[in-house]
Amino acid sequence: MDQASQVNSAPAKESQRRSLAKAITWRVVATSTTMAIVFGFTGKLLLAGGIGLVESLSKMLFYYIHERLWSRSSFGKVSDTPKSLNVVAHAGTISEKEREAETGSGVVTVWFTGLSGAGKTTLAYALERRLFDQDLRSIVLDGENMRLGLCRDLGFDPIERAENVRRTAEVARIANSHGIFAICGLISPFRDDRRRAKEVIGNDRFLLVHLTADEKTLHDRDRNNMYDRAEKGEIKHFTGVSDPYEVPERADLVLRTDEMDIDRCLDQITARINGQRA
Repeated sequence: MDQASQVNSAPAKESQRRSLAKAITWRVVATSTTMAIVFGFTGKLLLAGGIGLVESLSKMLFYYIHERLWSRSSFGKVSDTPKSLNVVAHAGTISEKEREAETGSGVVTVWFTGLSGAGKTTLAYALERRLFDQDLRSIVLDGENMRLGLCRDLGFDPIERAENVRRTAEVARIANSHGIFAICGLISPFRDDRRRAKEVIGNDRFLLVHLTADEKTLHDRDRNNMYDRAEKGEIKHFTGVSDPYEVPERADLVLRTDEMDIDRCLDQITARINGQRA
């Protein structure tokens, strides 16, 4: 199985239509089971149908009440609203246009997404070198390094992954506002999280690059045997094994790092950067 098929076959977040279809089919199965049990004990079809109908309607009512109560709770929700209410934003005296004049044009955030071993860190630092050689300032926000510092308090469940992406996006936004290119290398497996990152950074400054490679290449690059350990159940929440990866539907670039060398990848990335800055 190559990386593309592995990624596409990984379980993804539920769509509303899929969740609704599953709920309806499960309700039909459960009600039919109840009716069959009642009929089996009583032999009365009308009674079985009546009990099945009452059960179905009552459970739908209780489920609705349950969902409404949970919708009022903030537990487990990812919110963009600051908890600190008595704060105001401050701005310096140097405008973004002045910073753009210094760098020659606008700066962008290059956001690398892909499974472990796809080449995010390698390309991030290679891109940093290329920009440096062109006298352009940049900062690399590597996913593992972020988790050793700013995001050291976060784990890998969906809520904490979302917060990891949000913090990284906020740092990238600040870097961009100061005339610095941001190069982010995070698995960032969920579309909603990547969309929110784009909203934080800005549509005109966000360049999403999806890196992919076949399964053999990913395993060959895995010096710490993390894929094998995840497949054995030793590592939980490992994207591409026990956790899903949602393939970007509209990435600005898709690069097969098992088929392209670093320089060829960088050529495509820098060409896209220049096009976005124009």
